[in-house]
Amino acid sequence: MADRSSDADRVLPCGRTVGELVGYHADGGTPELAAHVAGCPHCQAELAELDSAWAAVRRTANLPVEPPDGLVDRALTTVRGIRGGAGSAPLEFDQDGGSLRISPQAVLLLARRTCAEILTAHPGVHLRGCGGDVDEVRIDLQVQYPLPAPALAEMIRTELADRLHVALGGAAPAVWIRIADVAPPESSDWVT
Repeated sequence: MADRSSDADRVLPCGRTVGELVGYHADGGTPELAAHVAGCPHCQAELAELDSAWAAVRRTANLPVEPPDGLVDRALTTVRGIRGGAGSAPLEFDQDGGSLRISPQAVLLLARRTCAEILTAHPGVHLRGCGGDVDEVRIDLQVQYPLPAPALAEMIRTELADRLHVALGGAAPAVWIRIADVAPPESSDWVT
């Protein structure tokens, strides 16, 4: 049986649509609609059905939600990494016509973006954090089991270091890769 409550265009015997009642339920609607609903058995029955259908959603929305393990730490590490370099000296190197200065934040953003591009070629590996300054960049990865984490980390480190060297020349920072998390395989027969 189809869920009738989700059909906003369905017209009740009184001429009102379910969509109007959903709006009334959410916002209270116009005084005219409120007066109609107060005396209409069709609208009252439909509102009772809507209220019943949405009760589980309201209960779920009121449940406290704990962030996944490590989410807050990863987010703060990334923010600190980008903001933390604000007091550091900029990356500076000579080029034709003068010297070029690049802020530590720009170096980290370049490293983060470049790493994200590299990871598109490695399904099952995800960027979890990026920190550091103009001297070194630290990358945290999540690798899906059973991928060969150490080999992937070294391959990604080498490619990221090479790309940063192409972009920044000899002033490119050192690159460190850390496997921060191992995710279970996507297989449905994996037991947690």
